[in-house]
Amino acid sequence: MAQQQTGRANEVSRRQFLAGTGGALVGVSTLGLASQAAAAKRHPQRGGTLEFSSRGDIAGLDAHKHNVNHAINATAVLYTGLTDLDLQGNIIPGLAESWEPSKDLKSWVFRLRKGAQFHNGRDIDAEAVKLNIERIKDPKIGGNWERGAIASITRAEVIDRYTVRLHTREPDASVPTAVMHYPTRMIAPDAFDKVSEHPVGAGPFKFVSWTRWNETRLARFENYWETDAEGHSLPYLDEIINKPKREDSVRLTALLTGQVGLISNMAQADVARFKKDHSDQYDTWTWHYGGRFLVCNFRRGPFQDKQLRQAAAHAINREAIHYTVYYEQGAMANQPYPEGNAWHMEGIKVPEYDPERARAILKKARAVGTELKLVSFANISSSHQIGQVVQDSWASVGFKVKHEILDTVPFRNARTKGAFDGLIQGNTYRYDPDAFYGRNLHSQSGYAKVLSGWQHERYDKLVEEAKRTLDPARRKELYTEAWNIVGDELPHFYLHEEVYTSGATKGLQGYQPSQMGAVHYQGGGLRAAYMTA
Repeated sequence: MAQQQTGRANEVSRRQFLAGTGGALVGVSTLGLASQAAAAKRHPQRGGTLEFSSRGDIAGLDAHKHNVNHAINATAVLYTGLTDLDLQGNIIPGLAESWEPSKDLKSWVFRLRKGAQFHNGRDIDAEAVKLNIERIKDPKIGGNWERGAIASITRAEVIDRYTVRLHTREPDASVPTAVMHYPTRMIAPDAFDKVSEHPVGAGPFKFVSWTRWNETRLARFENYWETDAEGHSLPYLDEIINKPKREDSVRLTALLTGQVGLISNMAQADVARFKKDHSDQYDTWTWHYGGRFLVCNFRRGPFQDKQLRQAAAHAINREAIHYTVYYEQGAMANQPYPEGNAWHMEGIKVPEYDPERARAILKKARAVGTELKLVSFANISSSHQIGQVVQDSWASVGFKVKHEILDTVPFRNARTKGAFDGLIQGNTYRYDPDAFYGRNLHSQSGYAKVLSGWQHERYDKLVEEAKRTLDPARRKELYTEAWNIVGDELPHFYLHEEVYTSGATKGLQGYQPSQMGAVHYQGGGLRAAYMTA
């Protein structure tokens, strides 16, 4: 399945930019994705083993505690949710065949698919859904991210065996997205007590074994409910073996030497040459993962002064980030949703790159020489590489910058304690905008409190209204006004889209990630992958 990235022409090469001779920048990578209709015409081979290498590994097997990193790792296929995804990232029926809200949007009724089973043979019924919701919401069990995803759900009510009603604290239009398999995964209730050792989900593959940062083995679930377009049961593969590798170069070498047949992503610097040199033997897919942005600390320090936040924003050179960090992959961005996405907003106003204005602001504020502590994440190369560009940009206008590149635990501690002035933060794709605008920036969000600590009454009201509004056009208007407040106040300053490029041997057919990178979705991803000779 030949797969090439398409995109707008780039008028400035990276070399020109670095040499200082560049012209107008117009390049933005777009997603090159093969047609599922074409894939359906093939005759998939059943059986075989796919060896896969992801950039990261899960933190633990209990997906109610350690949910986030299950998104693009092989373990994602262990689970399903009440709702599912299609290729474009739209929310569609999953374990629930249909759903509907109450008139006041304070409850949602989900009608479950009869005959769907957990891996241990237990039927997936309303009681199982209720027990899963209760377990995730238990602060002694559910992780912060997981509980945050369904924070507005107050209780699950069993109506009959295959009907469940979810009650919410306030009107909430985002519930169908919140109960999708990322982030709300269904686990067999009678296996809760063993989930940290042997998880029992309801996805297309079942758990065999896991050794952290070494190997994960998954086997085909024979009684999975989904079928392909011709009525054949999914999945096709007998087994998936994931061999996680942190280093981009090691992961790419494993693909090129035949140790694995699929890698989650490769370094941005390697993408163009890999396509040029290896397109006859390997397929590639470039997809929107999320983005990177600067967080300004409102709890303490220099960025409590709006003038200094403005100076810092005007100093940041997004073109330098685009060329030297991303090698022209993806787009310079001023918001979390890329062009072409239904939630991308027009009319967004943010400070533009203007180092002279930044210097003038600092001089007027008598703040030349202000010391700033910038923190970035060591385990994600784009984070600390962006940190280096920001450090250089700030230093060039008169700030004195200390850049700390921290591993996972120190980074999280610094973020939680507010031990930073600026923080390079990232987000994965959010299938409902409230998961970004509400969770990241609403003043009552626990996650927002450990990011910027910013509070703004008008912003909160706009996001709250959007959450209880069903009309997408009206929601978008509300989020646009809210995001322009962010562009003025600058608790966050969005920098760049994050895109990943996956690679696979041509012996892997039927596979492609969704446009947002999910490795399994209805009718696609690892569910529909098969091996050829």
